[in-house]
Amino acid sequence: MIFKLIFILALFLFAQNIIAQDNDQKISSLDQQLSSGKISISKILGDPAYMNLHSLTPFRQMIKKYAKAETITIVTPGESGQKILIRGTINTPNGRPVSNALVYVYQTSDKGWYSDTGAHVLMMEGDRRHARLFGYLKTDANGNFSFNTIMPKGYPRSDLPAHIHLELTIDEDSGLGTELLFEEDPRLVGPIRENAIRDRYYISKNTGTADNPLYVYRITTRN
Repeated sequence: MIFKLIFILALFLFAQNIIAQDNDQKISSLDQQLSSGKISISKILGDPAYMNLHSLTPFRQMIKKYAKAETITIVTPGESGQKILIRGTINTPNGRPVSNALVYVYQTSDKGWYSDTGAHVLMMEGDRRHARLFGYLKTDANGNFSFNTIMPKGYPRSDLPAHIHLELTIDEDSGLGTELLFEEDPRLVGPIRENAIRDRYYISKNTGTADNPLYVYRITTRN
């Protein structure tokens, strides 16, 4: 019996090693294609064939490395949920545009899940590092950024409103962590809304159409 268990374990470890090597090869190939301009970040994040790579640190670091000032898409065409466009402008408190800043966004799915199997991966830090729907991009000369995604859902069995996490890195010594919320969210009322405003989260309403929602956020850094 012990030998059988050892054999099964050995087969499992062998299979995991093969999968890891295959993933490494895929990421290396994608890195080369990004470097040469043969493929875009949107093409990669929007391709279901690469969805199993999204939780891997090397894959996420690759997306981060090639971030630039462009509109990206962070969902596949078949992703469940209402497609939306997010636009943002980042300024300093004195109104100066923050250009060439790194923007990291991540969110839940239409089910309120960060991963394919549950609402949270490894609690909050796991969500931050491994959320399936994520993207990196940079602000342009006027502090603008934009990305296509789907409307997230609030966590299951929770009263927290739907939100998109946004982290801004200006330089080694300054940045910002906040959330993008939605005016139409029925959960965004009463004390929850008051807390969101107190925490300096950003709330926007749809200024597009019912079929093509657009949410615009004007974000101010804290230094």
